[in-house]
Amino acid sequence: MRALILVLLASTAVAQGFEMERVQLNAGAKETWLAQTGDGLDQMQLRVALLGHYQHRPLILTVDGQPDGAYIGSRWTAHLLAAYGIHKFVEASVQVPVVLAQQGDDLRGYGLPAPTPTAFGALWLGVRGTFLRQRDAHPLDLGLSVNVGLPTGDAAALTRDPGAGVALAPKLGAGRAFGPVRLGVELGALVRGATAPVITESTTQVGSQFNGALVVSTYDLPVHAELAARVVAPFTAAPASVEVTAAVRYTFLKQLELSLLGGPGIGKTPGTPAFRVLFGLAWTPDFNDRKAEAAPLATPAG
Repeated sequence: MRALILVLLASTAVAQGFEMERVQLNAGAKETWLAQTGDGLDQMQLRVALLGHYQHRPLILTVDGQPDGAYIGSRWTAHLLAAYGIHKFVEASVQVPVVLAQQGDDLRGYGLPAPTPTAFGALWLGVRGTFLRQRDAHPLDLGLSVNVGLPTGDAAALTRDPGAGVALAPKLGAGRAFGPVRLGVELGALVRGATAPVITESTTQVGSQFNGALVVSTYDLPVHAELAARVVAPFTAAPASVEVTAAVRYTFLKQLELSLLGGPGIGKTPGTPAFRVLFGLAWTPDFNDRKAEAAPLATPAG
């Protein structure tokens, strides 16, 4: 009976909804996709990307401490991202996620309706300030970004946070290259509304959290490889989790880049999948080359 009561109350949490997505991509992605490590785009540099994203069992129903089915067993998402260097030290970005398909186990016996299979996610707008750049003779790269999540999602699809649905994500990032290897770190937070329908020892609350990441990547090589460890530590009554992600990025035709990244999740924070995989294409046009081609040739003095 106790388990049934907890499950029925847990259905209230699903009805209230929350943004389940744990990944906030780095739209500029100069050095890494999954963390902001002080890198930023150059002035007037544009980067547009489209990524596909698969998550395996990101949300599990737990009864009396034991898993009893996946509320969301698989989720496919498309991420459209764009970033632009307004100034040498300022970058603006936008991220538009769309859940293309998601499904889970049949949990209607517990009073849990199936999630909406397709929905828009939270629209993220961001701005980043880059204070130090190693290539400008500074000791390291250092940047601060602030992203705002807007309530464009659907609570029934778990793509919208409770309350006003607005979220704030400040991040401080730093990185330094040592020859062909670069080390980066990110410290940040996600500030959003919380949902806590049941106040018991076994209740998991979803709300604001601390985010951290450590990244090791190649630097200034034809093929870019990276290994990242990301930590999520909720400020609410929820367990922490860790995700380890490996990535490979290959640039061709100077302006196009193919990316493949993925890895396992460890922990029981809601939204932490057993593993996730992302793949996609990015385009970074070089406007400076176009200006050089359009500039008239100097005529020799006669």
